[in-house]
Order: sequence, then C-alpha cells, then structure tokens
Amino acid sequence: MRKPLLLLQLLVATLALVPPAAAGPTHVSLTLDWTPNPDHIGFYYARAKGLFAHAGLDVAIRAPSDPTAPLKLVAVGASDLAVSYEQELFFAAARHLPVVAVAAVVPRPLNSIMAISAGIRTVADLNGRTIGITGVPADYAALDTALAAAHLKRTSVKVVSVGYNLLPALLAHKVDAVLGVYRNVEGIELEQRGLNPTVIPLDQAGVPTYDELILVANSNRLRTNPAYQDTVRRFVQAFLQGTDRARHDPRGSLAILGSVTSAEPKFLARSTRATLALLAGPRGTGCLAPTEWQRFGAWMYTRKLIARALPAAAVLTTRFLPARCNQP
Repeated sequence: MRKPLLLLQLLVATLALVPPAAAGPTHVSLTLDWTPNPDHIGFYYARAKGLFAHAGLDVAIRAPSDPTAPLKLVAVGASDLAVSYEQELFFAAARHLPVVAVAAVVPRPLNSIMAISAGIRTVADLNGRTIGITGVPADYAALDTALAAAHLKRTSVKVVSVGYNLLPALLAHKVDAVLGVYRNVEGIELEQRGLNPTVIPLDQAGVPTYDELILVANSNRLRTNPAYQDTVRRFVQAFLQGTDRARHDPRGSLAILGSVTSAEPKFLARSTRATLALLAGPRGTGCLAPTEWQRFGAWMYTRKLIARALPAAAVLTTRFLPARCNQP
C-alpha cells in the first residue's frame, strides 16, 4: 500500500514542476462600419505590426455586408467589437441596445458641406443656391443648424434629395453644394480632379463637435463578464498604440492599407495622409469627451432626432482609456 502511495506522491510532485501549457491567444471579432479604408488604419497597423498579438489577441477584422448591422451584431454577441458613428450610438441607446463606446476611432467630424463654385466659400454663400443631401433626417438637422448659424433658413436654399449620388450631382452641376460627403474622401477626389473645393466640416458650420467614428462594445458583457472586460482593455490599448504609431509612419501605413483595400493608389496615398492628420484629438488618440457627447446628444434631442435626452454615461465609458484622456 505504501509503494503505490509513494508513486502517486512522486507523480504529483513531478506534475507540479511541469509548467502548464501556454494559453492560446484570445480570439476577437471586429466588425467595421464599411469597407477597409484609412479611417481604420489603427486596427490594421496594430494587427500587421504584432501589437494585438503581443497583447494576446487574435483579431479578425471584417467588413459588414449591411452597414446598419455592426451595432446589432455587438448587441447580440455575434461580434465582440464594432466601429460605428456617434449619432448611431445615440439612436441605438434610444432603442435600448446594449452597446457603449469605449474609444474614439476618428475623433472629429469628417462629414462636410462641399462646393466647387468659386462663389461659395461660406455657408452664408448658399443663400439662393441649391444643396444636395442624401435625405436622411440627420441631414436636415445638420443643414438647418448650419443655415441658422449663418442667419439663414431652409427656405433660403433649395434642398434636393439625391440619395448617395452626392458627388455626381455636384460634378454635374445639378446642385451648387452637397452635405453628407467626407473631407478625407470626396474632398480628396475633387482635388484630384483639379478642382479647388470649399470644404466646411459640420463642426465648423454650427453643429456641435462629435466623434465621427467610435469603437463599440457590448455594455451587458462589460458589466457581467470579467474576461470580456480584460479583452476590451487589451484591445483598446493595442489599438491606440497602433494608431499612434501609424500617425508617425505614413509610408508604413500606406503599405498596410494597400494590402487590404483595392482603392486607386494615388487616391489612397493622399487620403491616408489626410486621415492620419485627423486621428488625434486634443488629448491624443482614442479619447472620448463626455461633455462633448452630452452637448451633441442634447443637440440631437433639440433637433428631434431622438425622443428623449440621453446622458453621456448611457452611451460611453472612459474606463478603458489612458489617464491622459481624463485630464482637464
């Protein structure tokens, strides 16, 4: 009886000296807001340069088949994280979807008013002109705000709903200006055509500033699942490192983007440079400003885009961001 017991004790002691098998990386799914483009360089840079891997993460990045799907996928747990828009998060919160912003991806408005006529340099110059919009409610809210800031009314202009044919309508001179185009996309395309466009980002036209793109997580899982909390923390840290390094490595960023998108090389080069300059806010990359979100949410409520005012705490958390983000 003593011999088997002794053998068992030796086996246990031997096993105690053997290190456990290394745990594999945590698999993370990220759904983009659209097809890969320079806005997403922080994610692709972090993956290409091993920053996610160093954080113990195996990140799968996918484009959505339906642009309205990312928030829904995170809400039901079909995607761990997603990229979306600040105003979409307010819409989602109004519908009680369990989603919350954990970092800024592009911390300033890209959506702009654009014109190619030499006679239009300010919003006030739109008086008596025709402006094209996609026709979604947010367009009317932004337009009315911009016009009011320039002491104009909607009746001061002719509004034409052109769907998503904004640039063709502008180039064909069917409209004098458009709202709903991006300064780092359509703005670059117009310049490459040899034009000198007027580009007025919405926060320079009277609309409260906001984060164009944000990283979104599932709020229920953050509240109840410590492993998910840790995954989000590691992901955000690596993503911010990737964004910071990408901003100072235009050539490397362009090479990485060229491997994940089929965009025309000359356009991609100029769009990448323009986008990299927009990826850091006053406190650096990734920071979310609750007071600015509160102001933007109040604007959405005032413009009847949402039925009730929502506190910033209902749509964002800063717990995964570096301390610099919370400095006054």
